Amino acid sequence: MKYTIGLFIALIGFVLASHHLEQGISAYWDFVAFTVVGLGTIAVLLVTFPAAPFTLLVRRLLTKFFFGGQSLQTHVERCLTVFRDRRIAEGDKTIEAQLLRDGLELVALGMERDRVATILSRRFEQHSQRLNLLSAWLKRGAKYPPAFGLAGTVLGLIHLMRGISAGIDTKETGIRMAVALVATFYGLLISNLILNPLGEWLQEEIKRDELKAEASLQLIDLISEGASVLEVHEMMTSFLTEQEKPRVNLLGVQTEEAA
Repeated sequence: MKYTIGLFIALIGFVLASHHLEQGISAYWDFVAFTVVGLGTIAVLLVTFPAAPFTLLVRRLLTKFFFGGQSLQTHVERCLTVFRDRRIAEGDKTIEAQLLRDGLELVALGMERDRVATILSRRFEQHSQRLNLLSAWLKRGAKYPPAFGLAGTVLGLIHLMRGISAGIDTKETGIRMAVALVATFYGLLISNLILNPLGEWLQEEIKRDELKAEASLQLIDLISEGASVLEVHEMMTSFLTEQEKPRVNLLGVQTEEAA
């Protein structure tokens, strides 16, 4: 949501600047710039794609822009429900849900507590490593669009110089110069509004995943040692601020605060 709002604000700034300069959107379109910068950036990103599942990146992007991720508070409430019911709904592919699902299965199979914790921790480490690779890939890829923008500008200048040698007038010279600079503009936009912000966002997602995964690991550990309802409730709600703590306790009875 924050990324979408940021893009919207940037778009407003672009529209206001264009209106102030009395220029239409068509003044910023150029086929050569689009193909050189767009296809060049895609080519480099494909060549440098890391050893991480592409589906993981797609799933995170879809969750971000269309479905919305689960907050820490919602996950803690789910952990309390899982402790009570000893099961978790199928279909949730997030790492925190997978840890809960796998942890319940390992505990049910009678595996030792320390062994369960080691296995689940290793699975989350692998998940974090993949996201770190994808984040670094996006941020590393942000350095290429400006270079392709410069290449597109050079192509535009070559076209301009050929036109000057052919005797084009001053008006046409200015138009061709403006078109040549559009490629550099594209490169800066792709780098600073798409690739770099997405890389930073993915890095922040890893931190959010760590908190939710820690809650999942703590719950499974408490289940393994046979902790009491009160102990589980207090441990789970310790992940939240006072404002975030759920109004309904583990047994489904309203607390005095909620009453």
